[in-house]
Amino acid sequence: MTEQDTHTPLDTLLGASPRHVLRHWLSLLVLAIAALAALVFFVRFVTGEDSPYYSAPVERGDLTPLVSERGIVRGAGELTVPAGVAGRMTWTSAKTNGAVSKGELLAVIDAGQVKTAVEIDRSRLAAAEASLEGAQAAAHDTGARLARFESVWKRSGGRAPSLNEIERARTEARQAALAVSSAKAEVRAAQLQLGDDRRLQAGAEVRAPIDGTLVMRHAQPGQVVAQGQPLFTIAAGLSPLTVDVPLAGQSSAQIKAGTQAQVRLDALPDVPQSAALTLLRVTPPPQSTPPRAVFTLSRPDPRVKPGMPATVEIELPARRGVLLVPDAALQFDPANRHARRRERIYILEAGEPRRVYVTVGGSDGKRTEVFANGLEPGQQVIIGWRDGTSGPEASGR
Repeated sequence: MTEQDTHTPLDTLLGASPRHVLRHWLSLLVLAIAALAALVFFVRFVTGEDSPYYSAPVERGDLTPLVSERGIVRGAGELTVPAGVAGRMTWTSAKTNGAVSKGELLAVIDAGQVKTAVEIDRSRLAAAEASLEGAQAAAHDTGARLARFESVWKRSGGRAPSLNEIERARTEARQAALAVSSAKAEVRAAQLQLGDDRRLQAGAEVRAPIDGTLVMRHAQPGQVVAQGQPLFTIAAGLSPLTVDVPLAGQSSAQIKAGTQAQVRLDALPDVPQSAALTLLRVTPPPQSTPPRAVFTLSRPDPRVKPGMPATVEIELPARRGVLLVPDAALQFDPANRHARRRERIYILEAGEPRRVYVTVGGSDGKRTEVFANGLEPGQQVIIGWRDGTSGPEASGR
């Protein structure tokens, strides 16, 4: 049949326009293809993928690594208030991130042992003072006796009393004087000990040493604390506000003065604060503690206060044209082993996973730079199990 206008008796009766035969068959073909595609989609939807893994392609692209570290907002001139005495904390101030005045009572410690020690010191001092009075009285008597003997001995021309009696009186006078000196030393020692214990007893009342803002409390009522243990942190001022964070790995080598960062506060997660690196503390060898970076908030929100927990997000120099895989690929392990000596990913080949050892570079929180021999863009890297019932744990049931 050629492509031409044709009429049927029904078309003539209804006055319809001629139909194009080729267009009619094309329409039927399109409908058949759509029906077939719908059938395939339905079958795929019901039966799912044949592979038990989710996968994503290895990409080559640009990456701006992001380092995220936790820290605490600090104020200017911070100092720590320690416990002056060991004991149980019976009361603490209810202030949190509030202003405090010098001498203001912040906590009370039940220092029962120190109180007992003060009472013992008082008794010892009283006993030492009594001994001193006795020694002084004995020294006065022996001194007076020696003076009488020497007066008589001079008036008698050395005939009376005898030389032995005078020597004995002189010895007794010297012994009495030594006893007075010893008693005075005992009194002094008892006074010093009482003073020390009184100062410890006074330390049971923890007071603010300066005017400032109470940034952090390190102990709670009912907690037993040791002498010298930090109890409170007080900031002398609110400007500038800083965040001190550790820098792990190679991050410290790429961060320089002036490096910009965003500070996200736990209390204000939707209000990021701009900050810049102002100080990098590096511990000299042989200590192995990681460097610490101090970021100063540029224009902090008025609601930002010292003591707030925060996350510092630091952007490192951009990497161009590097191999990238999703972060989930580095966590996937078909054997579900928790201990991993080397970083690895699994490439999907012919439906089966193939392990590839990689060296990990920077990450932006979603993708990670990797280095590996034979790894090419476009390869499918496994990022997880498609079915929760798949995997080694399920297969063992």
